[in-house]
Parts: sequence; structure tokens; C-alpha cells
Amino acid sequence: MQGKRILIVGCGKIGLRVAKELALENQVWGLRKGTPETIQGLELLSADVTNVASLARAFQNIPPGIHYIIYCLTPGERSEQGYRAIYVTGLKNTLEALPDTSSLKRILFISSTSVFHQNDSQWLDESSDTLPTSFSGRVLLEAEALLKTFDISSTVIRFSGIYGQSRSRLIQQVKQQEALISHEIRLTNRIHEDDCVGFILHLIRQDMQSLYIKPLYIATDDEPINLNEVISFIAKRLNVEVATPEKQKDEQRDELKGEQADNSRRSGNKRLSNKRMLDSGYPLKFPSYKEGYLEMLKAR
Repeated sequence: MQGKRILIVGCGKIGLRVAKELALENQVWGLRKGTPETIQGLELLSADVTNVASLARAFQNIPPGIHYIIYCLTPGERSEQGYRAIYVTGLKNTLEALPDTSSLKRILFISSTSVFHQNDSQWLDESSDTLPTSFSGRVLLEAEALLKTFDISSTVIRFSGIYGQSRSRLIQQVKQQEALISHEIRLTNRIHEDDCVGFILHLIRQDMQSLYIKPLYIATDDEPINLNEVISFIAKRLNVEVATPEKQKDEQRDELKGEQADNSRRSGNKRLSNKRMLDSGYPLKFPSYKEGYLEMLKAR
């Protein structure tokens, strides 16, 4: 098969979709935990990125001359230890265990906008300061810095909050009147899963065509939005009553208040600019939450 040799490290919801699409015109290997298998010409290898020996065994099944690596893993547990194992230790192990890196043109590393610490509704872009207070943001920023220490061209994509496809938690919460309308503004930045997949493919194809791509992108849709508006939009189309804190039982209100406060701490009130993403020539399939959630609701 003609085309490039590509290694996808992490074949979850996004990684597997990217791998399947690239496998149509390239030689693609997918690395993940679990039983090895072949899917539509895509060979899935089993390895644990925290274990160098398992990586070395898996890489024996890949011929020399890998051109691209897409590092697209998700921690199995939401803890600092879990994040560090996957993003820092795993990235280091993967690059050091690969027998030959001389042919590598670029590594695409999937990160998150949790590296931003700002919480004052300001606009942020790729040049904005990053002083994360959350362990997730700190570990991801450490992994981004680690990537730069390798003598390999790399691009980091910081995704905002991903929704779409099977990621329908907010719809379920609205339907069950568990998504509360708050008296406070809670800015949220989102990107549909289809656009996550699309943007990764867009960048790697540009690089294959020897077009310049930048070392860092924020990937988000056009419209930072108050979460209250998103909840109200979904509730109207589901024809359900919007829940407010006053309408909840005391114990439900306290539980949900704590959960939503935690979510607010993770994301913060910020407005993320996608100008660099759009300037790359990528056309968003879902420019805002409205198009994305309408598509999901129609599918349901």
C-alpha cells in the first residue's frame, strides 16, 4: 500500500476513528490495551505505555520507517498518578522504545485546554499564559514540555470540552432535570467529536503535503457560551422543564451543586479563540453547540 506509515497510540473513540480513516490510504498501526485484532485493514497492537517491555514487544510487529505518531490516550483514572502514567511516563516510554525514529516527520500530541488557569472570562489564544492549578492541567503541560525535548517535529492540539456521538451526558442530565440553571455565568468552550477527528486528519494531511503546520493549536468551536444557554436550548427541544436550584430537593441540590462546582473548577470561565485553527483552513462541521446538539437530538 502506498502512503505513509502511521502509529496511533491510543485507539479510543477519537483515535480509532482517525486510524480507520487514515488506513484507507496509508499503513496504520493502532496501539492500545486489550486483545490485538485487525479492523478494515488496520492492525491493532496490544501494549501498555507504562511498561517498556510490552511496548518493545508490540513494536516488533511494526516495520522500520514510521513517518507519523498520533498520541491520543485517555487516562484510565482521573488522578494525578493516572495522568502522569499515561501522558508523561507513557509518552517518554513510547518514543524511547520505538526502535527507529529517524524517519519520523511529526508527532501529533492530543492535549487539553485545562492547561489554562484563567477564570475571568477573558479571551485566550495559543500565546496566553498557562499556570494551571488542576493536576490534569499541570501534568499535560509537563507532557507538552517533555515532547519538546525530543529532536522530532511536533504539534500539540489542545481540545476544549468534547461532546457528540456517544458523549451525551448533558442531554441525559437535562432530560432527567439534573442539569441545573445557575444564577452565575458559567462559560463553556466545546468542540464536537467529529471536528476533533476532522482537525487531526486535516493537520496530518497538510503535513503530508509539505504544507506548514504550527506547533500548537487550540481546537474549539466558534462560540464560547454560558452553560445555562446550552441547558435551556436542549431542554426546549426535549420539551422538558428547565431545572433550577430552587426546584430541587435539598439533598439533590447539595449533591449537584458540588458536582457542578467541580466541573467549573476544571474548565474555568474563559473564552477560547479558534482563530489559528480556522486560519489553517479547517472548516468546522459544527460551528457552535446548536448545530452539534441538534444533530445529536435528531439521531435520538
